[in-house]
Amino acid sequence: MQKKNLAAIVASLFIVPVAAHADVTIYGFMSGGIESAKATGNGTASKEYSSRTRVVDHNSRIGFKGWEDLGGGTKAIWQVESSLRNFEQGGTNDAGQSATFGTRNTFIGIDNADFGKILLGNNDSAYKTLSGSSNSALGVDVMVNTTADNFGKSSVNGRGEERVKNSIHWYSPKWSGFQLGASWGMDEARLQDNTSGSSTDAKRLSLGLAYNWGALNLSTGWDRRYDTAVKANTNSIYDGSKNTPADANGSSGKNVSLYNIAGSYKFDFGTYVGGYYEWATYDQVGGGQVKQDDWQIALGQDFGAASIKLAYGQLGALKNVGAGVNGDDFKAKQWILGGTYNLSKSTQLLAYATKITNNAKASANFANNPIYSTGTSLDAGNDPQAFGIGMKVSF
Repeated sequence: MQKKNLAAIVASLFIVPVAAHADVTIYGFMSGGIESAKATGNGTASKEYSSRTRVVDHNSRIGFKGWEDLGGGTKAIWQVESSLRNFEQGGTNDAGQSATFGTRNTFIGIDNADFGKILLGNNDSAYKTLSGSSNSALGVDVMVNTTADNFGKSSVNGRGEERVKNSIHWYSPKWSGFQLGASWGMDEARLQDNTSGSSTDAKRLSLGLAYNWGALNLSTGWDRRYDTAVKANTNSIYDGSKNTPADANGSSGKNVSLYNIAGSYKFDFGTYVGGYYEWATYDQVGGGQVKQDDWQIALGQDFGAASIKLAYGQLGALKNVGAGVNGDDFKAKQWILGGTYNLSKSTQLLAYATKITNNAKASANFANNPIYSTGTSLDAGNDPQAFGIGMKVSF
């Protein structure tokens, strides 16, 4: 009898931990490929990126998430998501940044069936989540996570998108197809204003609204970075000698605001159409405000397990610039042709070709696997282009 009791106790030691962690989900994907890439057109050979073959990581990641039922329709939720950035070259990208734990959407929060979700941590803004590239139902970023991804703060489209550190987020339940989200990123640096000497508050506020009705998806968003200014007659964040980091540059009362609208529809016969428009205003260091917009149209067609995707987008002229500055010099455009083929539910083949054409003072770059012609930047006037093939395995 004692032997049987001892065996039961030993067995329970193995059973209890399994039961305690049964709600933890491991997820993610590995995606990589080989491509030919270059960025030329600047006119100065030493500031161009000559044609070469690259092995690339397509934004691979691993995540852990779970929840606990608190009763009354409320759950405690958590997530830790980490980038597997540039796994093909040991976890360090071309800018010298290393992949570390919790670099992607990582939070703790509450999920209530009636009120929605509240998240605390480092997470995509409501602007990005509901009205940008993170809204997979909207699908306007046709080759998301690849080199041909064109949504990012230094890209042609989606320049207001951001993962907000030190932030709190709220996402509503879906009400008759509508979902509302809000984000607040807090400024913990509180740098000193260069002129007044007072402390700045470079917080970030973001709103997003999405609507889904069958195959129809619509969205709009607003995002504002406070106490943030740009260099005169540019759309580049000002970074003075006393101001680190650049996004909290100590320019009290100088704000950057972005607005967007987007929509898409997928027909029963597999044809997808989508569109995106974004408008930005930038308060300048020396006074005044410059403006710039961007837009994109996207098409797709499914053929069973295969899909073909096409997109074209433009970054418009910089408006309200000073005398002697040509706003058209800041224009850029990008075309994307891509395709995917699903070998199974978790394995996909992909191929793409894309080119960004930058005018003389524009330096729009790829959102993933950007090209650096000098140090860790792309010299203005260079035209990044790439074509490649790859494979993605989800888990």
